[in-house]
Amino acid sequence: MNYRTRYFIYGALFGFCFPVISSILDVLIQGLPFTIDSIKQVQHTQPLHWVIDSAPLFLGLFAMLAGIKQDEVMQMNQNLEQKVQDRTRDLHEKNSELSLAQKDLSKSLEKISQSIDYAQRIQLALISNAEQMKTDFPGSFFLFRPRDVVSGDFLWYHKSNGYIYIAAVDCTGHGVPGAFMSLIGYCLLNKITSENKHAGTAEILDTIHIEIQKTLNQKRDSEVHDGMEMALCRIDTKQKTIDFSGAGMGLCYISANGDMKEVKADFFSLGGFHFKPGFKYSTQTIPYQTGDRIYMFSDGITDQFNANDEKFGLTRLRKNMAANYTKPSAEQEKAFSVEIDNWKKSARQLDDMMLVGVAV
Repeated sequence: MNYRTRYFIYGALFGFCFPVISSILDVLIQGLPFTIDSIKQVQHTQPLHWVIDSAPLFLGLFAMLAGIKQDEVMQMNQNLEQKVQDRTRDLHEKNSELSLAQKDLSKSLEKISQSIDYAQRIQLALISNAEQMKTDFPGSFFLFRPRDVVSGDFLWYHKSNGYIYIAAVDCTGHGVPGAFMSLIGYCLLNKITSENKHAGTAEILDTIHIEIQKTLNQKRDSEVHDGMEMALCRIDTKQKTIDFSGAGMGLCYISANGDMKEVKADFFSLGGFHFKPGFKYSTQTIPYQTGDRIYMFSDGITDQFNANDEKFGLTRLRKNMAANYTKPSAEQEKAFSVEIDNWKKSARQLDDMMLVGVAV
């Protein structure tokens, strides 16, 4: 039974009390015997009772109106409850879908993480010849801080026909893209020096530039402009000379007596297109004495910002070199590392960092 019918019955029953009570009171007031005939008599003789007798109808109608409103309210509540149930069911379904998606995403991230970790092992195997450099030059160190798991910076160390080659390379990008470029650079360096055991540093850079263009199919209208910066040294231990060529990455040279010299690189990096057609890299020859040191580094160190939005800068790096070049290699590496940490603090590392120190 709906509320409109229920309320109408309740209102009518309540309204019926008014004519009954009024009739009984009127019979008693007039001193008539309490009989059906007496009630009929007062009903006929008193017109007011006609109005009172309509109370069940009017009160029933008024109550029915309230019942109609109550029915509407109940219908609205039912609709709201249904919507809540529908929304709850939808949310449960969405939560189930999200839970499944999260599981799939976790599995995918785990696989990606495993792949990147494996790629890191491969890359570390490539730069493991840093240990050979430290063996051949005991006063040397290699500070290496990838921004991500894998890096676009790498060290290359190679011996060929009485020469010792050392290169610090900073490839375009960091992370996985940088790691891909580092593999290209590493393979090209090995290929060129194995095919030409007398290759000079400038010749190597010229060849790498052309080979990168071929490998990446770089044309003037190409959207692939990736390449690398490189500082390349060829050490002749018999003649005690260092041939240096740089593509966007220079060299700091400190003699045993503390004199510091910055050997600048050519402006153009390797790969992409030079602004100057037919450009050839240059070679600078530096005579050295035992105890002299050379430093090569990527711009991930000098371009690192601190919390005050200030760059670490080349000047600060030079001061650190001048203050620590006489120390053992392990202490130098620690001093540079502490200096970078004190500068960076909580600031995010922006790029791969690499610093190579060689005591010739």
